[in-house]
Amino acid sequence: MIRILLMFFKLQIKRKAIEYFSLCILVLFSFPVFPSPSLAGHISFSKGSNAAQLPGGAPRILGKDAEIFETDNIQTTEQSFVIVEFIDGAKVTVRPDSNFTVDHYDNQSLTKTAQLVLHEGSVNASTGNIAKDKLESFQIKTPTTIVKSVAEKSEFTIGICNQECEDRSRADVANTERTEKSIVARVVEIKGQVGATNHAEKAPKERPLSLGKPLYNSDSIHSEKDSYALMVFPDGQKVTLQANSDMDIRTYNYQIKDKKDQIVFALTAGGMRTLTGSIGKADHNAYALDTPVATIGIRGTGTDTQTDGKSTVVANWSGIATVTNPTATVDVPTGSSCSASNPNEPPKVYVTPPSAPIINAPRPDTDKTDPKTIADNKPATKGETSISVSSGTVSVSANASASATPSASASTSTSTVSTSSPSAAPAPAPAPAPSASPVPPAPAPAVSPTIVQAGETLSTSASGQAMASTTTPVSGTQYTISPDLPVPTLPQASSLIGNTAASTANNGC
Repeated sequence: MIRILLMFFKLQIKRKAIEYFSLCILVLFSFPVFPSPSLAGHISFSKGSNAAQLPGGAPRILGKDAEIFETDNIQTTEQSFVIVEFIDGAKVTVRPDSNFTVDHYDNQSLTKTAQLVLHEGSVNASTGNIAKDKLESFQIKTPTTIVKSVAEKSEFTIGICNQECEDRSRADVANTERTEKSIVARVVEIKGQVGATNHAEKAPKERPLSLGKPLYNSDSIHSEKDSYALMVFPDGQKVTLQANSDMDIRTYNYQIKDKKDQIVFALTAGGMRTLTGSIGKADHNAYALDTPVATIGIRGTGTDTQTDGKSTVVANWSGIATVTNPTATVDVPTGSSCSASNPNEPPKVYVTPPSAPIINAPRPDTDKTDPKTIADNKPATKGETSISVSSGTVSVSANASASATPSASASTSTSTVSTSSPSAAPAPAPAPAPSASPVPPAPAPAVSPTIVQAGETLSTSASGQAMASTTTPVSGTQYTISPDLPVPTLPQASSLIGNTAASTANNGC
């Protein structure tokens, strides 16, 4: 009997052991298995106090040769910086007081991509093999923009303006005066291929124009077939250069110390549409448009001018224009046109016929750009992103992840994009009347990326505008964007580094 009881207890113990063992195996395999983070690069240089942290991981002090992984968030403190050398040879310098994330870095698969995020501060970037193998595959996002390399090799700087930056910029602007080398106009609407060449340079070279690009004194502007460019000047003067046309900005003086305000343009071929600004309105003699056979003056005027080099035709649609050749000066009232071809005969004025050719370029008075946004003396504002390119070429577009939705006032040429807070719920749309057929919403107008080349700077303003400049970053009229994207919920770099140091001490290292 005792032997039977002992055998029974042994069987029960074995059964319990098997159950406990099975339970342990079940618990062990129930825990999630996290893949190890992919190596993205290493620190080639470090100065000061810098740290990195993976989501959910412990912060790490960054010294030379420290590894950097995908999803690492890197933070630098004042007077500190690190240089990250990535696995494809790209390099990014994370400058002082910056917050930067390696969102995705893939140099192995067929779809090689590099996606980096700058939340605060500034970085210098030099692209590597990913950008070389596939254009636009290397990108850096900020709260307002997406910057992509569109050259095999690009070097550029991206910075997000903080309050200190804004205060410093306002002080600098207050002490800045316009000169003859200042920006005289910007492109606010463009179609096709239009380029500019500055003949004041030692080695003039044509530069392609795009939305927001600046123009200067001594620029010659050329448009190709089916192309045009609408330009706005700081005094409110507006010009549309038509297709197959050539125009020179010979003189544009506005608010320059010890200089009289003056405009002298030249149309050597093709056509242009002009609307007078404050310079011409204040002094009719301060404006002149030269053509090969006549000079056009204004008196608060909107005109269309065409020339083939042998004759000039002016159609006036606002105010009074004047046409002068070696023989006479004649007035051209609203609704009238004037032709000049023979220098020995006065220009001929006649009523503009209804059958006059239609011009396939916008009349400049249709543009509503504020001329105050054109000059290059506008201070940077908090939240503004600036991109300066030292070599290569980048494209800059609005960050679609900023919950951007088209505004009602958006147009196909100068698009405005407004953004709502990520946490805000959209207001419900009103229900249509029972008898009304549902009308599908109009598609959002596309906003083409702005191309920024070597020697140029683009600034995307937190108040909503973007323009290009070869001198000072300013705001303009391309898109409205919000700087209020969330920054990773990590401790500030100073406390992060302090926590890391304490952890190291506690571990006896």
